[in-house]
This record gives sequence, C-alpha cells and structure tokens, in this order.
Amino acid sequence: MRKGPGSAFATAILAALILSLFAFSLLIPDACASDRGEEKKSNAPAIEVSAIQGRLDLGSPSTIAVLLLNNASDQGDAAKMDPNPAKACSITAELVCDDGRIQLLSGPQMAGSLSPGESTAVEFMALAEGAEVGIHPARLRLGYTHLERVSISGEEAPYIIFNYEELSRELPLPLKVALGPRIEIEEMRGEAIPGERSVLEVVLTNRGDESAFDLQLRAKPIPPFLEREDLPAEEEPKRLASLEAGSMASINIMVFTDANATAGYAPLPCSISYLTAALKGEGEAILPGGEREEEIALLVDVKERSYPWAWPALPAAAAFILILAAGLLYYRRNVSPGSNRRRRRR
Repeated sequence: MRKGPGSAFATAILAALILSLFAFSLLIPDACASDRGEEKKSNAPAIEVSAIQGRLDLGSPSTIAVLLLNNASDQGDAAKMDPNPAKACSITAELVCDDGRIQLLSGPQMAGSLSPGESTAVEFMALAEGAEVGIHPARLRLGYTHLERVSISGEEAPYIIFNYEELSRELPLPLKVALGPRIEIEEMRGEAIPGERSVLEVVLTNRGDESAFDLQLRAKPIPPFLEREDLPAEEEPKRLASLEAGSMASINIMVFTDANATAGYAPLPCSISYLTAALKGEGEAILPGGEREEEIALLVDVKERSYPWAWPALPAAAAFILILAAGLLYYRRNVSPGSNRRRRRR
C-alpha cells in the first residue's frame, strides 16, 4: 500500500528529530584521554579495572576476580536513551600472561553490557607452579562494541540505522603469587580398638607463609572404620580458629572400629578445610579462592581386640586350676589302686 505525501513527510520529520538528538550527543568535542597512545572519544565507553580480588597460591588452582567499571562520563540526555553511545555492549575479557610458570585454566569470559557508572566482576582460574613469590605482570584483554553513530536511509519511507563500532584494549593486571597456608600432618597419636570407640589426636602444622583460619579436620570412614550418626555433640569434630605460619596444633577425631577388624595399619580418609582469610562477621562473603579443602589419609594402628570382662575372672580361674591340680595329686597318691598295693607290700 502506497503512503501519501503527508505520511512520508511526518515520518521524515520524526526520523530527523531522532537523528539530530543522537548526533548532538555524538558530536560532543573529544576529551583528551590516552590509552596506550590512542586517543579516546568522550562519548565512548571507558572500561577500567577498579579492583582485583584473590591471589595465586603456589601449586594450587586459584581464582582471581576482576571488577570492571565503565568510567565513561554521563552524556546528559543521551544517557537516558537506549542505546547509549557510552554503553559498552557484548564485553569479553581474557586474562593473558607471558610467564610460562603461570598456567591459565579459564578462557575468555563474557561480561555482558555496562552503562556509564556500572560495574561487574569476571573470574579467572590459574595455576602457578615454580614461580617466585611476589607480583607477576599480566594483561586483561577487553573487547566490546558501542554505538558510534546513527544514520537515516531511504527517502520516501526513511528508516534509522544504528552503526556500532568494535573496540579493544589491554589493561595491565598484576597477579600476586603467594605461598599461602600449607597444612600438613605432623604426627598422629592414638590407636583403634576393634568394637570400641577410640580418640585419635592429629597434630597439624602450617608450613606456609600465611595463617589458615577456621580449620577443620573431618574423618570419612571406610571399613574397618564405621560411620556413626549418633555422635554426641561434645564429640563432634573440633575447629581451630586459626593456625599461624610455622606453628602446630592438634585436633581430636573420633573413630568407631568394626569388632571383626584385623590387627594392623588401616587407612582412614580425612578432609582438611580452612580459609585463607579471616571472616570479620557473620554473613560475610568468602573471597574467590579463599576456601580450600584437601584430601588426606591417616594410617591408624588397629590393635587386637581386648576382652576386659575376662580380667576379673583370671584370679578365680587360676585358683580353680590350682585346687583341681592339688586334688588330682592327692587322689593319685592316696586313693588310686596302685597306691594301696604299694602299701600292702610294705
């Protein structure tokens, strides 16, 4: 259906008004901002790293959280419209490190869109092996798009075209490599008795360079050790509020051993969990990579089964045997037929 001249004229006027509004926001004089020697427009997004949370612990996969902020200036009326020229869209973030001792375990992350003043976090997992403790340089490679300009196409029935520009930049991102807490088993005291409940004292040591917090040791019984659900509250696994670097402390764990267990050494799987940073209050969020859990196995000495009820009966049994032996000896000497014949011959 062919539109009349009045309808086409009204459409053209409306498109011209919309275009003029976007053109006004896009033609603001450029601000002098440099990023790696390149000039940036004031109406373009300005994504920056506002915070880095986490660190890389030697020999352990760790998580780094990077907080991204769109620090672009408010574009006035244009900031209230969608799309906004200063809004970053389809953001991708990739962690890049040239140090071969730091292995990146996660690829590029999608961060969505950021309007001016908004922020979001992206997380990366990496493994540092053989690297020195300290700060190691890395880069955060960003890619995103933004509205560059608006144009009108067509004469009789004009329509608006939004032109997006692809931008990329790299931001320095220092990575902290630390030894962190290193919890190891120093010694285990105690033994397991079949058919009984036993207490094992496990001595832990922190061979790292930082403290461990809220440390727990939990047993995961396998035969000949039994899982018991009726563990009294006072005998539940204890916690250590903290274990400083270079110090030792002990935790008691309760084990139940099968009555038919064979004597010897048996493995007892356990888990050690702790935090790398202390929580200041209840409900506080744990930083990425701040919670750790390690699997270990204790070798427990299982002794021969004892029979405590038999000990009180031993003296009586010994007395009974002595009386029986004395009676038998008396019988042979005085009552048996052989002893009477010997008396007649005399």
